[in-house]
Amino acid sequence: MAAGPNLSRRSVLAGAGGLASAFAIGAPAFASDAARGGATGDSIAVQLLNITDFHGNLRTPTSAADGWIPNPDGPGTINVGGAAYLAAHLKRLRAPRNSILFGVGDLWCGAEPLDTKLLRDESAIEVLNRLGLRFSTLGNHELDYGLDYLLDHMVHARPVGEPGRDSSFPDSTGRRFRGLAFPYYSANMLSRKTGKPVLRPYNIEWVKGPNGRRYPIGFIHLTVTNTPVGSSSYEPRLIGYDQIEIANRYAARLKERGVNALVISVHDGAQQHDNWNAPINGGNMSTGPALELAARIDPDICAIITGHWHWWFNAMLPDPNGTPRPVVEASHAGQMINEINLFLDPATGKVKRDLTVSTNHPVTLDIEPDAEMERIVNYWTGYGERRYAEPAGRLTGDFTRTLNEHGESTMGDLAADFVHWDANSYDAGKADFGLFAVRPAQGSTALRGDFLYSKGRDTADKDGLILYGEAYAYLGYENPVLTVTLTGEQIRQALEQQWQPQRDGTVKFAPLAVSSNVRATYDASRPIGRRVDPASFLIDGTPLDPARPYRVAGLAYTLIGADGFGALASFTDPVRNDRDHEGFIRYLRAMGAISPSPRDRITIRS
Repeated sequence: MAAGPNLSRRSVLAGAGGLASAFAIGAPAFASDAARGGATGDSIAVQLLNITDFHGNLRTPTSAADGWIPNPDGPGTINVGGAAYLAAHLKRLRAPRNSILFGVGDLWCGAEPLDTKLLRDESAIEVLNRLGLRFSTLGNHELDYGLDYLLDHMVHARPVGEPGRDSSFPDSTGRRFRGLAFPYYSANMLSRKTGKPVLRPYNIEWVKGPNGRRYPIGFIHLTVTNTPVGSSSYEPRLIGYDQIEIANRYAARLKERGVNALVISVHDGAQQHDNWNAPINGGNMSTGPALELAARIDPDICAIITGHWHWWFNAMLPDPNGTPRPVVEASHAGQMINEINLFLDPATGKVKRDLTVSTNHPVTLDIEPDAEMERIVNYWTGYGERRYAEPAGRLTGDFTRTLNEHGESTMGDLAADFVHWDANSYDAGKADFGLFAVRPAQGSTALRGDFLYSKGRDTADKDGLILYGEAYAYLGYENPVLTVTLTGEQIRQALEQQWQPQRDGTVKFAPLAVSSNVRATYDASRPIGRRVDPASFLIDGTPLDPARPYRVAGLAYTLIGADGFGALASFTDPVRNDRDHEGFIRYLRAMGAISPSPRDRITIRS
């Protein structure tokens, strides 16, 4: 809580309408006994409020992972979250002055609810704008649609595709999408071409002290280092730079500019031991990159606020000089709000580190939800339901995931045709053929449902219709379609990896679907590793040449080896095309009506 000079911490924490008696505020973490005691003298109180990994959860989540946390006031668990309750808690928590609300990344996109996904996350942006965020750190999932989408659409509100159909939907006021009302920052996401950050690396916020004097607080922003090569956020134009080195670099630069209060906001985190059962304000830390960050970054940084891991903790950990500073994470999905109370020396603007207090507040459902936010959520929820039922395409027969004896399915063939088509719809992405993992050697499949011609007698008018929500839900998992270069030999090795020995002596068959311009014959009677003859893998009627480079289209998750086909990960020259969901909708529109393939692309001799 912020407060003017000469207020004690007890009056600060008990202020704002008697918060402690109104709703659970959690148990604070104190930097020292002095902080626990409460006297602040003539310090300037500053309140930092942050949320992380909201992921477009407009409604109160009901799943165990997203909607329930340990009860901070007793045994058991409690249901938490929802934008209307989040807004209500923020109104109660916000101090009347020197309060700064910000995000730590992944506020939209990335495993968001389907109704949010169907509307390009524009619903989440209206909610976040309404909450009044001052700024946010870039998370990995904010790049799921690609860097251009973030900058052009989410920041500058330029339509993507046809306004009102593909993007730029009317918001709850009836106005077209207006974009983010707050900026994103990242110090360690660098352009591969220039070597410079693609976003501003830090920001300076000003707070007020006695006699109207203003004091700067510098926020340095860091993103998960491997974001540019992650499956959903794959962005060939970016390089992730070392967090510790770049944090120390910008800390030194800010101090040279006379900024004496420094904060790190990092979309990367840690966890407690047995985090599912750990208290939301616990600090019994076990693992995570944030722990190394805490131990090695500039000791003049007074707080480290983390995200990405979807856990909760509220620790006071020693900096390189042994002085405690808060290292915190406020879970995900709108479950909680972290509050850090800093106290500045009015003579220097430096943080009085021993007075720092940090608290994770649960977003409980025991208060009245914010009425205006509830109206916004209801508007977008209804819009999402209507969007789900819109027609996306038509089919002439069933597409199912059922495999024949050769490991081929109509859904797999459809998916391979889609990625091949999507890549070839872009000049830079043109591919020789497409691959799709229909039953991965490891991990989950991007085929999540079957497209059936008939939906039952009571919906006969929808026979042959693919609904928008079905198209989104049944094919894809927030991955870009990549076009990459692989040699014929690398492709052969990947095809051999469709048969993988298991520890129990069995062999797991993990078939790869191929696009319609491929015909392949494999010999399963031969030893593993020798079942694929390049002469029997025909692309447009021509045998695979082990020495020749090919352009191959597939989902990033598969091509980086996450599906268990490690030979694919040796690719070069990647190009990002559409994200799977939006690309598949575009494919359906372009095809008019789709028909199941005869499943004759693959033959396996045994």
